[in-house]
Amino acid sequence: MHALWAILGIAVLALGLIDVFLTALNYDEAGFIATPLCALQWRCLRAVTRRLPPRCRPVVLRQVTGFNIVLCVTIWLTLIIVGYGLIYFSQMYGTNFEYDGRDLGAGLFGALYYSAGQLSTVGTSQITPETNLLRALSILETLTGVGLMTLILTFLFGVYQVVRDLRALSSNFITAKIELSDPVASLRPYFSQHGTDCLDNHLRSISENFWSYADGLRQHHLAYFFQSGRDQFSLPFVMHMLGHWLAALCWGLPTGHPVSIEPLLVRLNLQFEQFADYLEKRIGGPCTSAPTAGPFDRFSAAYRSGDATSDRWLDCFLRLNRNMARLARLDFPINAQEAYERYQQWLPFAYRAEHITTAVSWDLDYQPLAYSGVSPRIDALSQRIAK
Repeated sequence: MHALWAILGIAVLALGLIDVFLTALNYDEAGFIATPLCALQWRCLRAVTRRLPPRCRPVVLRQVTGFNIVLCVTIWLTLIIVGYGLIYFSQMYGTNFEYDGRDLGAGLFGALYYSAGQLSTVGTSQITPETNLLRALSILETLTGVGLMTLILTFLFGVYQVVRDLRALSSNFITAKIELSDPVASLRPYFSQHGTDCLDNHLRSISENFWSYADGLRQHHLAYFFQSGRDQFSLPFVMHMLGHWLAALCWGLPTGHPVSIEPLLVRLNLQFEQFADYLEKRIGGPCTSAPTAGPFDRFSAAYRSGDATSDRWLDCFLRLNRNMARLARLDFPINAQEAYERYQQWLPFAYRAEHITTAVSWDLDYQPLAYSGVSPRIDALSQRIAK
């Protein structure tokens, strides 16, 4: 029986140490205990807050990162204390330990009490090991406690570094007036009568911040649940603005326009697609296929008339085309065939960008997009998340 308790203690200790290592030091945060439990904690918290008044939800959701970190630390400390405690418990017979305290003797509580004291490096004089093997094990647990605190701090700093990267990325899209319903309007300061003003530098800043945030989020998945309580400082806001910016700059201007062939746009587009792949795997799988572009004759008629159409995607592209033409001060007619080719390239990207933005907004309960009607199409994936 003593051997069975020792084996169980070694197993629990190994699970705890491996989970700490995979969560705090592994590049892809492959922890299999703390991380899934934190995700479960988030889903429970979200289910509760969705029954609260809208004004109260952000106040509660802002605490999610703190709750997740506390849960992680609690799980790891518990596993290490219980693991060592079970090993000590397996050796609490004969004269292996000396006890000096009222109602304190050989037993599971005494073993856990001694284990917690050793892990905290404080120790206790009420229980004393009397064999060299147990003394060595006590020293090992003390050293484990020091290492565990170091890994916890490393993990904590890593999570909040991702949060800082999100803040830096969000700041690239903040203007005097936050226009979620018309993100293209935020591009206006970068277009002038003489072309573009500092647009390339701004795109470079977005690319660097986006790469840093996306790479950090793959290493520290818990940062995905971060809530600031501010509309402009959030992942859905970034996905919404960046998706519309890329669509406008890549396909809202005539083919060959200096802005549309900016090399940084190619890099940003690739980063966006790769990050969308990561998010889709995280929240339930890829979206459905994009709708077809429709025949050229129908596109040409709508393009030349300038009237609204029953096709939401076509109407959205034509409006984007007109808005970007005004921003870039284009005073020459644009060929309908060329515009149709851009529409065919724009449609799959725009469809996927809206899908992932809507899904993330519902998953994180981001009210400005999930409930305001800015993005009205909610497909099967978003509906599952909403439940």
